[in-house]
Amino acid sequence: MEGIIRILRRFVTTTIFISIFLLIFNLVLLGTLVFKEINQSPSPEDMLRQVAEGLGKQNDSYRIDEDVAMLLKRNQSWAMLLDEDGHVRWDYHLPDDVPQTYNLVDVAKFSRYYLMEYPVYVWEHDDGLVVVGYPKESHWKYQFDFLSDWVSSLPLKLILLLVVNVALTLLISVLIGMRLIRGIRPLVEGVHKLAREEKIQLDSKGIFGDLAHSINSASDKLQKKTDALKTKDEARSNWIAGISHDIRTPLSMILGYASEMEDGSELPMEQRYQAGIIRRQGEKLRSLVSDLNLVSMLEYEMQPLHLKSIRLSVLARQVVAEFLNSGLDDQYEIELKLAEEAVKITGDEKLLLRAIRNLVNNSVRHNPKGCKIILETFLSEDSRYFFVVSDNGRGVPQEKLAEITELPYSSTRKQTDDQGHGLGLPMVARILQAHHGHLILSKGTNQKGLKAVMRFPVQSKNGEH
Repeated sequence: MEGIIRILRRFVTTTIFISIFLLIFNLVLLGTLVFKEINQSPSPEDMLRQVAEGLGKQNDSYRIDEDVAMLLKRNQSWAMLLDEDGHVRWDYHLPDDVPQTYNLVDVAKFSRYYLMEYPVYVWEHDDGLVVVGYPKESHWKYQFDFLSDWVSSLPLKLILLLVVNVALTLLISVLIGMRLIRGIRPLVEGVHKLAREEKIQLDSKGIFGDLAHSINSASDKLQKKTDALKTKDEARSNWIAGISHDIRTPLSMILGYASEMEDGSELPMEQRYQAGIIRRQGEKLRSLVSDLNLVSMLEYEMQPLHLKSIRLSVLARQVVAEFLNSGLDDQYEIELKLAEEAVKITGDEKLLLRAIRNLVNNSVRHNPKGCKIILETFLSEDSRYFFVVSDNGRGVPQEKLAEITELPYSSTRKQTDDQGHGLGLPMVARILQAHHGHLILSKGTNQKGLKAVMRFPVQSKNGEH
């Protein structure tokens, strides 16, 4: 909905700007055309002034300058001079239907309007009144009268008119935009559903019918591919689980017989040593099968979770005790830094124990010369709980940090690490994902070792996240 409102807001803003631009453009264009037309030829006032100035008296007759005569000829105009008694004293190309004598009323009439349908203009002369006429219907003469108050308030009225036009433009653009949005809204919702891989069936009628049909088609194809992928993933997971189950029985027998042979005093020492090798390799194989099965179940979200309230500080102590009691070499130092121990999260205890063990075991396995391992818990300001396992060992190259949580031999991780099968950290990442958490890997303190940060949502007082 927020995206649709943003589209409407931009549409309305753009419409208003375009309307204002077109209004200004048209006013400028109109003013340019009017100014060009006005200045294309002399105005009647200029013509009158030049005629009056160019009309001179010689003896008892009047003559006009050649330049003024050419100006009258170019404009197809005629002229005459009336004396104080209303008689024509001089004329230039005076039409035949124009009278030679005028009274005061006649002068008053044609000074304001027309003379025998000729548009005429008058100018005061020393010897009378100069009259210049144009061809019929060549000029329109109108008389406008305005009150001074109306003229004074004209700027305010123009501003008010502009505001009304902007408001009207806004109203029209909103109405058009709303109608457009009604057609776009289903498409936007359809695209959002498409991103969530939900099934879509839009109405393919209207102006966006082709686009709606394409979205429906894409949804159908995506649904088919998603269903096929889920079926394939489920079959792969079931196959791995079946293989794991089938391997466990013969592997248990191998481990059992290997243990008996290793402990059998009647066998030669060399055979007992070889039996020990078989047992250890079998235990590695059993661990690999178990890890592969668990990672597969987590990857395809088929692993059941037994959720309950858990304090990670308790799990941290339990894991440290297990490693210390299992005969951990003295060259490994484990330290606990537990803060906010009362904080609880909701999770599967066995899976979280497995994740913590994997991280500690990862530090031990990749640092055969020993290192210091720190298990730390703390609560951030944004109410997220962090469990950190860090060491000061040899660490991981920066370019590999982004890929070591991917499954080995996948498209983003072509090979495993130097030791082990490479499922430890990918398993931790998927356990965190199943708990709505996140695993963050980085260099340790002073760019030494590896720092693994597990971020969890905190359980609220009512038991929710």
